[in-house]
Formats: sequence, structure tokens, C-alpha cells
Amino acid sequence: MVSAVFSHTTVAGAAEAASAHALDVLVTTTAELDETVDVSATQHLRGCGVRLLVLVGAADRVQRKWVSHAQGFVDRSALHLDVLQEAVIDVVAGRFHVSASLARRLLGPADSGPGTTLTARELQVLRLVSEGKSNKQAARGLGISENGVKRLMGNILAKLNSPNRTLAVVRALELGLLGQDSQAQPAGQLPL
Repeated sequence: MVSAVFSHTTVAGAAEAASAHALDVLVTTTAELDETVDVSATQHLRGCGVRLLVLVGAADRVQRKWVSHAQGFVDRSALHLDVLQEAVIDVVAGRFHVSASLARRLLGPADSGPGTTLTARELQVLRLVSEGKSNKQAARGLGISENGVKRLMGNILAKLNSPNRTLAVVRALELGLLGQDSQAQPAGQLPL
């Protein structure tokens, strides 16, 4: 339960306030932890028992040196109340936290950029999905099990760093992974 929230413009400002207030968690951004990270401020926070939770932007890379200063990292682009609540609970309990969307982004292909590749079978499944086919219909069309389609779709979602089928199709189109014939589908045909 949150009893009080304080706002500071810098980590150093929060470190000064930490002595006067019983702070549990400091939520900050990667901009505060860049190359000019104030080691004395983060050490002071640690000495006061304050844990650091860092919001990581979509274009930001988590740097190794930040890990020694922070107890948690959350993907700012996928931030909502449940994600923040889970992160704060973990950090306060002393558990190192990395949000699921940030972990997928860090462990997945390099930003799902131009180097992203899908296997031939994954492309077949994605084409059928882009046509609005269900897993069952895609399985029938490819002559494989529905579980096989689900597994392939899971691989596609991970490789394209997408939370759902619709966004996977959009990202595949943006990356040029789907041919012209998949792009010519009628409006409303993207899968849900």
C-alpha cells in the first residue's frame, strides 16, 4: 500500500529527501541513469534502504552499470497500473524485477528490426492469420495440428515482440515480411 508519493526532478534530489522521509522505492527513468549517473546519490539511497525502479523507454538500452544501482526495470512503453504495481511489490519485497514486455524485448531479436526472420512455416501461419483465419482453420489449411499452429504463433509473437496476433501482422507488414498479396486484404480482416 502506498502511503505517500514524492516527486523530485533528479535522483540526487530524491537522495537528499530520503534522509527526511521513509522512502521505500524511487521510480526514475533511464535519462537519470545515463553516463552521468550520480554514484554517491544511488549509494546514499541504498544506504537509506531505498530501492530503485527504472522505467526504460522503447529506444533505451539497459546498460550493465545500471543493474548495480537498480532493483527493477519496467518497459515504459507497456506501462500500466498493474505492471507498475507488480514491479513495486517485487522491488519492496527485495526481488529483482524486469517487466515481461522488457524481458521479451531484451531477449528477443534486436528490436524486431530489419534482421528479424521467420521460418517458412511461421510465415505460412502468419499469412493465414493475416487473412483472418483462426488457429483451427490455419491448422486445416497447413495439414498440421492446432497445437502446432499455436506453438508457431507463439514463436511469431516472440520474434516480432508482439502481444497479440493483430500487432504481429502489423509489425510483419511494416518489416516487409509478408508479401504484397497479404497486404491487399479487405478492411476488417485482421485477426483479433
